[in-house]
Amino acid sequence: MTRLLLCRHAEEGNAAQAELLAATLADAAVVAVYTSPLARAVDTARAVAVVHALEPIVVPALREIDLGDVTGRQFEDYPRELQTALLTSPATVRFPGGETYEELLARVVAALGEVVERHRGATVVAVSHAGAIRAALATWLGVPADAAFRLDQRFGAINVIDWNDGEPFVRLVNGTRLDR
Repeated sequence: MTRLLLCRHAEEGNAAQAELLAATLADAAVVAVYTSPLARAVDTARAVAVVHALEPIVVPALREIDLGDVTGRQFEDYPRELQTALLTSPATVRFPGGETYEELLARVVAALGEVVERHRGATVVAVSHAGAIRAALATWLGVPADAAFRLDQRFGAINVIDWNDGEPFVRLVNGTRLDR
């Protein structure tokens, strides 16, 4: 069995939250820590990795959805038609100059599949973002794309997925601790 501990990064600048996640995962026999290249994920992954005497491995495909032209803007500042589309059918939206949900899903699921394949029989951590994690979980659970947005992901959340014979079994979603 391969265990993937798929974690959302700590809130930006919240070292205590990252340290709490690291402490929570300290007793797991982690052999590798992977991370999105975005600073908040790297900082969180670094806190987790140091507990296991590891260095985080950056995987660009684990980044959040590319918001394109609206990057850095608040939802209420998005164009009205984009707001409406995101509220009514979010999985069909292409962010202007950015990505679609399907593109996010394809790259994240492929990257995590490679991580799991590389570490058969071991436990690995991947630190990513709410949208990327939701897309992966929805895929593995067979949840319709628009319903993926109903999967909560708190900062520092832990999701546990066990892989047996290439099949994912989702054991925990949006958790704060591991069952021992």
